Amino acid sequence: MNTRVLFLSAILASVGLNGLAHSASFNLATNKQNIELKQTPKKIAVYDLSILDTLNALNIQAQIVPKTTFTGSLTSYNQAQFVKAGSLFEPDLAQLKQLKPDLIFVGGRSAKTLESLQPIAATVDLSPNTDQYMTDLKNRTLNLAKAFKRENIANKKLKDLEQLQQKVQQQTASKSAMMLFAVGDHYMPHAANDRFGFIYELTGFKSVLPLTEKTDAARPEAGSMQALAAQKKNAELLESAIQQNPDYLIVLDRGAVNTQKYATKQGIKTHPILGQSQAVKQNRIIFVNANAWYITGAGLDNTAFMLKEIAKSISK
Repeated sequence: MNTRVLFLSAILASVGLNGLAHSASFNLATNKQNIELKQTPKKIAVYDLSILDTLNALNIQAQIVPKTTFTGSLTSYNQAQFVKAGSLFEPDLAQLKQLKPDLIFVGGRSAKTLESLQPIAATVDLSPNTDQYMTDLKNRTLNLAKAFKRENIANKKLKDLEQLQQKVQQQTASKSAMMLFAVGDHYMPHAANDRFGFIYELTGFKSVLPLTEKTDAARPEAGSMQALAAQKKNAELLESAIQQNPDYLIVLDRGAVNTQKYATKQGIKTHPILGQSQAVKQNRIIFVNANAWYITGAGLDNTAFMLKEIAKSISK
């Protein structure tokens, strides 16, 4: 083989190797960030359960997770083989430096730690935007699926989820509801633009609550004049909503998180305002799974779980 042929062979081999290297690269694009790695990450740390749920649904396994109680489709992460490093709010920086992950995910409760984690490893914030619940879930899922080459799984699951949502919305057509976040004896109504107000978009229930006025003011101190005024306003809002006779009351009991002890199942019956509603008298109350709605949130498989939970409760 002459020198010219050897030279051409070397060039072709180089091009081939470069092509393989390029095909093995990893690119995760979001609205705010663009993460580029030389290869698909193998050691992944996740500090938001909605992200973990979506990754898990796409058959992408994390190795490092926070110390918390994992339920539902994430139960396997309670096992000791998964390293627990920090909490949902505060990743353990020292432990992560030793573990040397290839990629770190933050979101929601842990989003504020993004900058402190970036010197350790590539870190991406995939916080859910529940103001546009399904559109945002689809975008986050497809971004992950494209980066990890799981498009087939993602498209199948998203199609199934869309069909499930349509089925639920057929059940809720022309029906109204009020979402309630319960803490002890206090029931806080959530309008469509409140934290758990995404339920109206997700399920198709019509809200009986007006949109709330947003404020950056801190929560008033318990027992203060401001707190008492807020309680009075809350009671007036509940009374006004109940007068519209919602078909269903949907209750997220904060006290049932990690305990599954739903004290509100009894407490709501004796509540001076809610107890007089037709929904309570006719037992049209949906007590949603506290961990799924409060802790895991807007993940791919968890959203399907939440929709099935609503569908099952309506069909009783």
